Amino acid sequence: MPSATLPTSPLFTIQSLSPELRKETLIGAEVLLNTSNGPIDPSSFKPEDISVLRQALYDNSVLVFRKQQGIDPLALEKLASIWDPDMINVHSAGKDQVRDPRSILSRNNGARLPVAPNVQVIGNGEFRDYDGIEYMNLRHVDSAEFHAQPLTGEELAEGQTRFYRWHQDAPLYENLPGKVTLIHAVVVPKLPDQKIKFQDGKEMNLQAGSTAFISGAKAFQLLTPEEQEFALNTTVQYAPRAYEWIRNAKATSDGLGIAKVGEEAREEDLPAWSWDKVQAFPMAWHNPGRPQQPHLQILGCCVHSLRTTDPKTGEVTVIDDLAETRRICYEMQRKVVKPEHVYAHHWEEGDLVIFHNYGVWHSITGQLGSTQRLMWQVTMRSGKEPEAARPVPVKVQ
Repeated sequence: MPSATLPTSPLFTIQSLSPELRKETLIGAEVLLNTSNGPIDPSSFKPEDISVLRQALYDNSVLVFRKQQGIDPLALEKLASIWDPDMINVHSAGKDQVRDPRSILSRNNGARLPVAPNVQVIGNGEFRDYDGIEYMNLRHVDSAEFHAQPLTGEELAEGQTRFYRWHQDAPLYENLPGKVTLIHAVVVPKLPDQKIKFQDGKEMNLQAGSTAFISGAKAFQLLTPEEQEFALNTTVQYAPRAYEWIRNAKATSDGLGIAKVGEEAREEDLPAWSWDKVQAFPMAWHNPGRPQQPHLQILGCCVHSLRTTDPKTGEVTVIDDLAETRRICYEMQRKVVKPEHVYAHHWEEGDLVIFHNYGVWHSITGQLGSTQRLMWQVTMRSGKEPEAARPVPVKVQ
């Protein structure tokens, strides 16, 4: 069955990914160049090009540009600004690469391009003299170091892998998350496909190192009416210095949350912090291109407490028991973690993938061993917080 062709501009044609790839995910479109192949240049975009790209992402959550070898790394942050008029010219993780060993974000041994400090270099294996970087030993993290019950040697031998950690790209402290994330594949390993086994016994084959995506809109659709109402009226409070807080904690086997309470770092052992910089976001996020389509957006591993508001009275109830908070979030999120709802991007060298960071969850997959892989990643700090899908009601006086 052919893919659907969507609106066009002088420069672009948007084409839905095939039904075999999209399945029931609500995710995925390819951006085809109407004029010529080769790397795109955002400075050449006309207003109608920008309008088509902007709506295409809101409609499809993930856009794929093929054959982008040689793209200017500085073009990635210019592309990000298409979806964020409030963008601040700094990577949302900060001006410098996260290297504090207390943070789980440092485990990938990433770097930043000297010519484009907002471009993070991630991947796997050793690289020397790469674009002004003398030496990198990149790490593709996997479930062996983060899951409470990692895959066994036998399971690994038969080609199993896991979703490492479902998340949005969000610092959760001080810097606001970027509205979009861009990943460009420079070096892609050629390895046999691997597979993920789901809790219901189903299996999904995917490329070794595939990036997996779930639509927050699909996740919201699968909630009961009562759960949807709860999500629309609830704010998720994240933990202080969340990625340092969970540095010794272990995740559930599906990568959705933390397996048990009690392994979190003590607040006095965290880097200096203050509550005014710790972030709390709506549980259901607004999609500006599809305002009637709420997105369930929860970083399950980092939740601390919930604040739910009665829409009739404005009274706020705080759920601050950590086990209960995690249980609620997990039960709402787990419904969507099924093969038919997961889009796993099969990387080809030169791919540029842009995803709606305020509309999808994503996860690393794959066991890569010592095989080389190299990607560029950009997600620029926003100047505006994620907007609730429905305004929080005000307490009646």
